[in-house]
Amino acid sequence: MIIPKNATVPGPDGRADVPPDPARAEKVKDLLHYLGNTVSAMKIFPTDHATVLNFVDQLAAKFAAFLAVHQKLQVAIEEFSFVYEGKPVYTDEVAIKSLPFFFFKDGLHILYFYEGLDRPEVLEFLELLKAEAQKPAEDCDIVAALWERDFPNIQYYAPDEYLESRILAERRGEDIRRPDMPGLPEDLAGETIEVRVDASKLVQGRIELDGPDKEEVRRAAERSDGEDPEPAGPAEADGTAERQAGERSPAAGMDPTLTEEELQSLEKMVRTNRTISAEEEYINLMVEIVFLEEDAAGCQASLDALLEYNFDRLQRGDFQVPVLIIQKAQELGRHIAADPGKTALLDAFLRRIVSPKTVEAVKVLLEKKKALDWESLLGFFGLLGPSAVGLAAALHDVAPDGEARHKILDFIERTGASQPGLLAALADPAHPDLARELVAVLARLPDRKGLPHLSTFLNFENRDIKLEVVHSLGQVRDEMANRILLGFLKDPDEEVRIQAAMKIDPGEGGARVQQIVREAAAPGFRDKSLKEKEAILSFLGRTRSAEALSFLGRTLRKAPLFGSRKSLEMRLAAVAGLESMATPEASALLQKGAIGRTRAVREACTAALTRMPATGPARG
Repeated sequence: MIIPKNATVPGPDGRADVPPDPARAEKVKDLLHYLGNTVSAMKIFPTDHATVLNFVDQLAAKFAAFLAVHQKLQVAIEEFSFVYEGKPVYTDEVAIKSLPFFFFKDGLHILYFYEGLDRPEVLEFLELLKAEAQKPAEDCDIVAALWERDFPNIQYYAPDEYLESRILAERRGEDIRRPDMPGLPEDLAGETIEVRVDASKLVQGRIELDGPDKEEVRRAAERSDGEDPEPAGPAEADGTAERQAGERSPAAGMDPTLTEEELQSLEKMVRTNRTISAEEEYINLMVEIVFLEEDAAGCQASLDALLEYNFDRLQRGDFQVPVLIIQKAQELGRHIAADPGKTALLDAFLRRIVSPKTVEAVKVLLEKKKALDWESLLGFFGLLGPSAVGLAAALHDVAPDGEARHKILDFIERTGASQPGLLAALADPAHPDLARELVAVLARLPDRKGLPHLSTFLNFENRDIKLEVVHSLGQVRDEMANRILLGFLKDPDEEVRIQAAMKIDPGEGGARVQQIVREAAAPGFRDKSLKEKEAILSFLGRTRSAEALSFLGRTLRKAPLFGSRKSLEMRLAAVAGLESMATPEASALLQKGAIGRTRAVREACTAALTRMPATGPARG
């Protein structure tokens, strides 16, 4: 174990020697939850992915802020919880992804973080966790990894009570054998011991009979009815077996007390077992070994064999076997839930299946122009759940045709619908086709739960993707969509700003109209292109508000003594705004403009009046 610097000897719950403080505990809770999310993100994405980098930056900032005030953070570790000041502040009971369990299973009791912890050290700590999590269960040892790395500002407490007790017992010459496993008596040493097995106790498994064995069973059944025919020779036996196979059901010759329904059920079971594939037989065998094996090394060897078999079939383009492996593994998990050791091994096995190796195997198949069974592949991903969404996304751009890409996208939408943040994170500018599809998916998720995540695209550099976001938001007609569209009015790209102005729902005016009127009246607005000015003022017109009407009228009438191109464009844009308003009041203003001094404005007003629907008289 490591004795932390400047630390008191920890108690059984790992509490720090500081008085409880609810505000401080809340900060720790937030920090540890962010740590868990960061570790999860690193398992999904490479370290240099934008999502991971953002998580690391935020986590390092949270550590720095807390430690600058408190100098030390001491966190106790229980099986599925992080504990601070005696109270759980982070709990995850799903062993396959539980960060507390990841530490706890290797004997780690307390983690210490000290002032001076910076971003590089945080990142190195996270990379160490990722590397250990990716190892096979028998090779993973987070305590040893922390000891080897010896972080300057991250230390730990991992007691070795069991090992220490054994060492002391050996030094004292005490018998350290398990009391429930006594040694062999001296008088039996070197003797051969016959082990008798009660066959009635063997209920696990299935017996497959060959031809001679089946004939022997038939003869035994006949003898039970009072008959004792002469023994048949091998040739005769084979012939009898073949005749009976064609004439009698598999359940024939069974206990006559069975009902007809029971006989049919038994017959169905027999026929099913006869047709089981060699692949399923092998998978069943490995799974059964894990279920029955008491030695952890034996369990691990069987799981390793299954993992190797899984990737072998993937490389061959056979995805049905991997589907079967996952199904059997998940079924096994329900039967061994009470065994934490085996559960941990199985959880590690499932983590290893969710591997970039799967994507690479598929990519190699595509490079070889091999036709793929996409239904089975995505069925395999479906069993893995949200953890496979990233794998599916990596295949989108390399899919051979539109149908395959459609199936991939459908899987991503169905599986990732509960985690819209994950979908947004998968939208990478380096893969614009997928990013545009993901934008559309987020926009149509039920209950508008994908809309908040579309705001993450405000800072995207890819113009086409931002235009897709604007288009998708424009079809939603939602207040949140409008707020995001308003953000796009400040985009560096003119076309994005224009499209955003055209897509904003005018709603009921109010503060939004007042805001845009102020921006349109500002001197800098005159420097925009005529197309953009027309788009903005047309939006004001669509609001049909009194504020918009007043501003558009003033702008139309504002004819300087010495005209300029910018002033003329503002007046023409006002014409566009009044046309989109299409009210009697707007029509009246256009009619006045049609007889004004400036020829271009007169012509624009006349054309607008021609296109406008007939309106009644202006009010007032």
